[in-house]
Amino acid sequence: MTKTCRKCGKELNNDEFYGYSHICKECTKERVRIHREANLEKIREYDRNRSHSPKRQALRTAITKKRRHEVEGYQACHNKIVREIRNGTMIRANTCQICGNQGKTEAHHNNYLEKLKVLWLCPCCHRSFHIGKNEKSDRIRIIVNLLLEIRNDIFEDE
Repeated sequence: MTKTCRKCGKELNNDEFYGYSHICKECTKERVRIHREANLEKIREYDRNRSHSPKRQALRTAITKKRRHEVEGYQACHNKIVREIRNGTMIRANTCQICGNQGKTEAHHNNYLEKLKVLWLCPCCHRSFHIGKNEKSDRIRIIVNLLLEIRNDIFEDE
């Protein structure tokens, strides 16, 4: 079956529309992009505040608990990094090793057997590495693999 988009006037298959919408996905994406550009600071503030809501905090806690049991060695690595930072034997970088943005970083382990071998990534790059399904995420994965390969080449003699 086909529908006609009320915005661009094209006749498209139903899978080119979100649910019962009468505006196609491409027109919807363009409208959202323009709105985001025009209201970027307002949207960022909303996102920051939303992340502190009790519902979001509970969701993060649930995801972390689930991950602890699904990924072998995850919790031990997390705990080791936290202890090392607290003791002062490891310093958390404040610059993402992928995009170079300054701010909060997260430890990315490529191998949970090597607890202290991490790359410091901003939350955006870290999330893109693990769950992203676009070209940017693919580039981030390539960069991470190259950085790990370079590091292994440098330190293989030790």
